[in-house]
Order: sequence, then C-alpha cells, then structure tokens
Amino acid sequence: MDIDELLIHTTIRIEADLGNGIQSTGTGFFYTFFDDEKIQVPCIITNKHVVNGAKCLKLRFSLSENGKLTNKQFIFELNNLENFIINHPDNSIDLCIVLIASLLDFFKDKKESLYYTTLTNKDIPDEKYIQDKVSNIEDITVIGYPDGIWDFANNLPIVRKGITATSLKYDFENTPKFLIDSAIYGGSSGSPVFIYNQGAYSIKNTLYAGGRVKLIGIVYAVAQHKVNGEIKIVLAPAVNSKPITETHIPNNLGVVIKAKKIFDFEAILRTMIPQETQEVNDKSE
Repeated sequence: MDIDELLIHTTIRIEADLGNGIQSTGTGFFYTFFDDEKIQVPCIITNKHVVNGAKCLKLRFSLSENGKLTNKQFIFELNNLENFIINHPDNSIDLCIVLIASLLDFFKDKKESLYYTTLTNKDIPDEKYIQDKVSNIEDITVIGYPDGIWDFANNLPIVRKGITATSLKYDFENTPKFLIDSAIYGGSSGSPVFIYNQGAYSIKNTLYAGGRVKLIGIVYAVAQHKVNGEIKIVLAPAVNSKPITETHIPNNLGVVIKAKKIFDFEAILRTMIPQETQEVNDKSE
C-alpha cells in the first residue's frame, strides 16, 4: 500500500461529550507501544485538554472486510474513562493516551475488523537523526480535523502542509516543543505532525531518492492575537458548542510537542504488564 494511503488512516476523530449538551471534537492518532515485544499496547494518542472533563468519548472507526477497506463505519462509545486514559506524568506536557486493546478484542471473532494504520517507536526519529539528517527548515504535513471538518462519507481527515517555523534541532524556549507555520484551528488538537517527502528529498545539499516519513510531533496549541493586537500562545481548542464571546485570530503558528515525549509513557505502561511476561521478554533478548 502506498505511504500516502497509510498516512490518511493514522488519525481518528474524537468526539467528547462534556455534559449539559456540550460536545467537542479533537484529533487522535493510533500508536502501538512495544511493537517488537511479545505484548503490544495499542492506544490512541491525543492531548489532555481534548478529553479532560469528558463523560464519554465517541471514536469513529472505518471497517474492513477480508483486509479490504469498506465504506462502513463503527462508533465506539467509551465510558468510565478513568479506566482507559493515562495522562503524561509531566503537567506541562499536554499529552495522554487512550487504551484501546479492549475495543480491538471486540472485533477479534467478527467477519469485519477495524481499519487503521498504527505508528510505532520506529516512526519517531532519534536525536542523532534529527541533528544529522533533518534540516533547520523542513516541509511538514499535519493530519487532523480542523474546525471538526472531515470527509464524513469516507471517514477521512484533512491534510495540510507547512514548514517548521523553529528548528527541530533546538527546544523552543527550552521546552520539548517547536513551532510550525501551518493553519491550525480548533479540532486540530492532537494532530500528528510528519516530515513527509515523496519521491526524493535533500539533506545538506545532498539529494536522496525515495520517500521519507517521520513522526516529529503532536499539535497542542496555537499562537493567536486578539482584535486589540495582544498575542498569546493558547491551547488549540477542541471545537465545541459552547458560545465564545472573545474573538481571537490565529496567525498560522502552531505549537507542537516533540514526538520523543511519547516515550515517557513506556515506564508507566510497563508497570501494567504482568511481571512474568516481562521476564520472558528479557530472556528472549
């Protein structure tokens, strides 16, 4: 399957029921921890603020039959969220994971199955790769649901392009973040940001043949200015039905958490894996 076809199935539309008739929409993407070990942990990665305060999450999946994508969709309503959501341990890092193993088990013995593309740690470049093979100015691709917009009939996200507005080689303001020059609106929270090159790409004036896909970050905030000219970095809001009276104008600068912060969840997840399974994995290495 072509890389572009895989990429457009990495994300999922998250609808959060906040109670009192208020709903919000954000973006999540599929990720599998410990993909090279005996026990894998499938999840959806998104921002904390996308799911905070939610009574229920609605997750809209595409379905496949005999391995082929169909036009059918299935909506999981996830309740008792405290049993499924794990927040990043650092309060300043707006990331969380939604565990979906039980959702996948629901389809194990059925003719139809869920259709999606999962990312793994192999898709995240290490620091050496970033320093040696990433330019200070890179083309980027953002996939998600800005303003809650998506292709309803095909359950597909919106894809946008841009560039890195600050270098990946440095931590923006000494935090594990960077800026992108791309249109970021409500509903974009949780969107994965990729370096995605088709056909060929260049590194330090050297041209390389072939494609390249690297997960480099997750959108969580946007630079906006009020109509009075004041500029602020604010959370990229989930789209919701709550009326807002204050007007903010986005200036096309998104704030992105570096993808390496995903690895921080591994220590937490390992405490949830049975000890005997970890011992088997250790002996097999």
